[in-house]
Amino acid sequence: MASPNRDRGGDKAGLAGVAVILLAVVCCAGGPLLVGVVGSAAVGTVLGLGAGLIAAVVVVIAIVLRVRARRQCEPERPPEVRS
Repeated sequence: MASPNRDRGGDKAGLAGVAVILLAVVCCAGGPLLVGVVGSAAVGTVLGLGAGLIAAVVVVIAIVLRVRARRQCEPERPPEVRS
C-alpha cells in the first residue's frame, strides 16, 4: 500500500522522464535514419538518371553507326540520263 506521506506526482514524473528518454532516443536514431533514407533516394535518383542518360547516348551512337555502315554498303547508282 502507498504511504499517505508519499507525493502523488512521483508516478507522473517517472513517466515523463521515461517519455523524455524515449523521445531523445527516437530523435537521435530517427534523424540520421531519415537523412540516410533521403540521401539514398537522392543518390539513387542521380545514379538512375545518369545510367538512363548513358544508355540513351549508347543507343543513339549505335543507331548512327548502323546507318553509316548501311550507307557505305549500298552500291552507287549511275546517274540517270534524261532525254
